[in-house]
Amino acid sequence: MLERHQSHLFHLAALGAALLLTAGCGEKDSPPAPATAAPPATTPAPAEAEADAVTPTAAEADAATPAPAEADTATAAPAPAAGEPVEIVLWHAYRAGEAAAFDKVVDQYNASQNKIHVRSQAVPYDPFVDKVTITVPRGQGPDLFIFAHNMIGNWVEQGVLEPLSGKIEGDTLKQFLPESVRALVYRKNLYGLPLAMKSLVLFYDKTLVPEPPKTMEELIAKAKELLTGDRQGIVYQAGGLYFHAMWIYAFGGRIFDDAHVPAFDTPEQLAALKFVRKLHMDDKIVAKGISGFMVTSLFNEHKAPFVFNGPWFRPEIAEGMDYGIATIPPFADGRVPKPMLGIEAIFVTKTSKKKEAALEAAKYLAGADSAGVRMREGKQPVCHQATLEAGAAEDPTMKVFLEQASNAVLMDATPEMQLLWTPADIAISAGIFVADRDPAAELKKAQAKMVDDIAKRGK
Repeated sequence: MLERHQSHLFHLAALGAALLLTAGCGEKDSPPAPATAAPPATTPAPAEAEADAVTPTAAEADAATPAPAEADTATAAPAPAAGEPVEIVLWHAYRAGEAAAFDKVVDQYNASQNKIHVRSQAVPYDPFVDKVTITVPRGQGPDLFIFAHNMIGNWVEQGVLEPLSGKIEGDTLKQFLPESVRALVYRKNLYGLPLAMKSLVLFYDKTLVPEPPKTMEELIAKAKELLTGDRQGIVYQAGGLYFHAMWIYAFGGRIFDDAHVPAFDTPEQLAALKFVRKLHMDDKIVAKGISGFMVTSLFNEHKAPFVFNGPWFRPEIAEGMDYGIATIPPFADGRVPKPMLGIEAIFVTKTSKKKEAALEAAKYLAGADSAGVRMREGKQPVCHQATLEAGAAEDPTMKVFLEQASNAVLMDATPEMQLLWTPADIAISAGIFVADRDPAAELKKAQAKMVDDIAKRGK
């Protein structure tokens, strides 16, 4: 395990600097929809600009006083019978250790008082976004749900999220890393309370790789050396934008240009795609068709020396497994893979008839008692600042996630971003894994589809 850093505040400052640079872009539980960082000395690339979001000033973040809230148009629910608690339905997509830790937090909250009862429901990750988007505007969804911040713009426009500006005390918001609060601001309104920050890091099997590689070239060489008939090289879900983004940024590419136009048909994007295509086609160390469950199985069976995954992966690793966690190594020439960074948050739904009770529960679930359990038992890099500082002392591997976050790119939260995932995934998967497909042509098709879809959305 890595030794304790000399100053936990150093890492918080590094994270803050990175998020300040990337706050305008609007992060597994899983990974962010549609599937939701290297050495801190390297300055993170500018994030994709969010066209209409307003980033609060430092003073606003410190004072934690966003703009006035929008009008609450929902009809109040009938009061519960005397002596009965208000039931709040909450959806999440946690699994394994994260789910167990969160269930414990919910049980603790329900046992701590008798006015509100939270009924927590696990929803499979893949249909989660669609389920929320369809049910909530119809008044058939939950009162609370947990997801990464990248869907905020889309969900605000579709009437899914209740604005929280003016409803949260400044002292409550000051508990969290200020930049994690800024990520939840869209068009001058706050739309959630931060729970955890999530990005990819490098996991390695210490029985196969005693020490983490210092460069990407070293990692690739070791993966090729360890490759056998039943052992993979580098295991991750390579065919999707969320996992591929680190290569895009490493090769100087971007998701959007300065005018917030998709930037996929570029030399930098092509270089990134060809790089991973070579790892698959020539080096044979990146496999096709890898699912999240396959990643866990292969790693636990010592058939995957290297895995790119996020903090949600830790509770899925077999007990007693000798493994390490490291930041994703840079290339020898200084290029740095920068994964996407998501701020996982708890949201109050616009159509909930129990908003006051829902918000009260949300404050507990994001607060100190909850954060301690989620960090120590669910292995989450939490956004509650005091808990995170204490956790860095108790769990030195937590510092890896902090260092990686300082060299990650905050995910874009605008509605336009949601139109990019599917064409990007198609182009990336075909460009890497299909021998008779031309990567340049795939990116060109994806670019045209993205631009066309955004234009149609604006009409």
